[in-house]
Amino acid sequence: EASPNEAHRREILRNLSELDELVEEILLASRLDHAGTIELADDVDLLALVAEEGARVGVEVTGEPAIVKGDARLLTRLVRNLMQNALRHGAPPLSAGIRRHDGGIELAVRDHGPGIAEAERERVFEPFYRPSGRSEQVGGWGLGLALVRQIATLHGATVRHETPAGGGACFVVSFPPLPQGS
Repeated sequence: EASPNEAHRREILRNLSELDELVEEILLASRLDHAGTIELADDVDLLALVAEEGARVGVEVTGEPAIVKGDARLLTRLVRNLMQNALRHGAPPLSAGIRRHDGGIELAVRDHGPGIAEAERERVFEPFYRPSGRSEQVGGWGLGLALVRQIATLHGATVRHETPAGGGACFVVSFPPLPQGS
């Protein structure tokens, strides 16, 4: 901090921030690995949660109000990771949407970037995996989508990658129908 070189100071602060994020993601992944199950007691308005995150980072959000049972803090992390992934590795325009599908609810986050090679579509959900050509310069450590899958699974949901017409990548989280009487 005592260095008069402002560029050097900014680089140090950026590196510290990245280390903080990495440690936070590793700790969360470890806690989720050992949690087994979580109490899904909260009624979470998924559209409101996604719209709030979208407004924070400039992602267009569409859809209809939809309630899921879950942990709002973890669902916020799931949405944030999907949007950060699209911002880092995709290209504009970015969008997110909520829709009802087969009695359940789907959240889709889409970008118009280079997409993901077919051979790597399942591997992107593995911890610390980065697709070919994605270096540290782009950002991330390969934990974001692994956490998305962990959080989705704990909520009884699934996550998958789709290649939309027109290119890019789309990640879809499918939440099961709420039990009757919920």
